[in-house]
Amino acid sequence: MDLLTLTRGRNIRVGLQAQHKEDAIELLLDCLLEEGAIPREGRSRVLDAIMRRERKLSTGLERGIAIPHGTTDVVPSEVGALGVFPDGVPFESVDDQETQIVILLVTPPANRHKHVVNLAKIAAQLLQVHVRQALLGAKCRADALAAIREGGA
Repeated sequence: MDLLTLTRGRNIRVGLQAQHKEDAIELLLDCLLEEGAIPREGRSRVLDAIMRRERKLSTGLERGIAIPHGTTDVVPSEVGALGVFPDGVPFESVDDQETQIVILLVTPPANRHKHVVNLAKIAAQLLQVHVRQALLGAKCRADALAAIREGGA
């Protein structure tokens, strides 16, 4: 599954600000709630699944990218949200750099095997310099969508 499908083209926010990775995760989780991708009554269970995974090992990759994720039966199919944080968020990344692009993924247990493939695909696509630069330059959702489409993400 590609990033455009995961975000449904709607679960995208640009120009976000967060002081901590937990704040960034909650902003994107709330995006999923606002767009109807996750039921409101499931918010705490989804947040718990994501934070449990994050406590095991930070999902901050390198080059300003993080892909926090969790598995829960709150969702019937995998769903994601993309957030652009121009000023960066401390995310305990492997390269010790602040994270500017965060992809939040929520997966049902039955799709766990596909989840790993999707994580790898998204990471590879976001590591393309032109995709990252276009996302960081996005002023609105339409700009971010154009970057995603252009990069095949």
